[in-house]
Amino acid sequence: MIKELVFSKNRSLVEKLLFFFFYIYPISFLTGNFLINLFSLIIFLLFLYEISFNKIKIFQENKLLIILLFLLFTTLIINLFFSNNFNLSYPRVLKFIVIIGFILSFRQLIRSFNEKEMNQLYKFWSVILLIVVVDLIFEFFFKSNILGFKSHIPGRLSSFMGSSVPESSELVIGHFFSAFCLIALSYIHLNYKNKSINILIALFFILISFLIGERSNFIKTIIIITLFVFFIYDIKLKFKLLSIPIIFLLFFSILSLNDNYKLRYFTQISKIGDKNIYGISSYLENSIYGAHYKVAEEIFKDNPFFGVGIKNFRVESFSNKYDDLDHKLKDRRGNTHPHQVHYELLAETGLFGYLTFVIFIFISFYLFFKSYRKKKNIYQFSGMLFVMISLVPLLPSGSFFSTYSAGLFWINYSIMIGYLNKDTKF
Repeated sequence: MIKELVFSKNRSLVEKLLFFFFYIYPISFLTGNFLINLFSLIIFLLFLYEISFNKIKIFQENKLLIILLFLLFTTLIINLFFSNNFNLSYPRVLKFIVIIGFILSFRQLIRSFNEKEMNQLYKFWSVILLIVVVDLIFEFFFKSNILGFKSHIPGRLSSFMGSSVPESSELVIGHFFSAFCLIALSYIHLNYKNKSINILIALFFILISFLIGERSNFIKTIIIITLFVFFIYDIKLKFKLLSIPIIFLLFFSILSLNDNYKLRYFTQISKIGDKNIYGISSYLENSIYGAHYKVAEEIFKDNPFFGVGIKNFRVESFSNKYDDLDHKLKDRRGNTHPHQVHYELLAETGLFGYLTFVIFIFISFYLFFKSYRKKKNIYQFSGMLFVMISLVPLLPSGSFFSTYSAGLFWINYSIMIGYLNKDTKF
């Protein structure tokens, strides 16, 4: 497909380059932030060239989407004036311009390239995920990935994000897996019609997510894959209900054989249901995440309207005024972000930014459902599921303003919003 595209006379050089960089884009997430930023910038610059010199009617055909994106961008600009540390905030605000370009250029890509060509792009993305899966299985059995790197946390797999230096190893491959697993399942569904095998692959993906050992991403993955299978495949209700205990039986079998997984999943997750005399989950009361949430809540209370500024949680959470925080792990409250998107938005952008984002997401979902009813695009549905699960309250998450986490979110948002019908209106 790439070879055909390169030598095609029907495409401009810029179109070919845009397709190529979107084609290889997932690879950047396995290498680190430098390539993510580089590929994103290249896509943005190519998009600027397209709308400047090739007379692409991007503004005429996407008025509402552009208004939504610039509403969010304007909110971030206003937030800058209330930031405790301008130097920490403005790079992320400027970066959102690149994100806007990414979203609009992906929508243009969908409009410009036919279904067969887009299907080839998703095929390559699925192949990348398959390579990661093979590496994860290798690491599970041989205690190091294909490159020879080991995870520095028992019960966690690192895959290509492992490192010989534990401190520099980012154990976030689960987030990558959850971001692309539904795209892969969508490709499999469209190109391989054996329903039984496809469902088995979906169950296998849930197992892989479990083995990765990232509790939050595992919960998210099992929810989105279950919803995907239930809505996409015509399965009798009794078989749907039967599959649930089978999944849990499989997991508990693994737990009984591996102490590391038993600790990460059973021992710690079981605490979530325990409550103290005040009705607060003992897990939140005794966990680092709970400490992050608590200090984020206090920061929001102190700065309710505009927050402390994007990326300023990393400074404010260490402030001496929160030394008396009502949490057992208050000394470990400080971090780069609260590890929960809602707390992060409230603490850093206040009610002004948070409510703007809620409106943005609400309208985006409204447009999706209105469009999806007319033409049920499975890739669009998979993108919606990931965006939805990324915004579930309380479940730990990556920073909404980080390169890695935000990148995975906006890829799926681009897929969700990119397939809107031309006539979709609010």
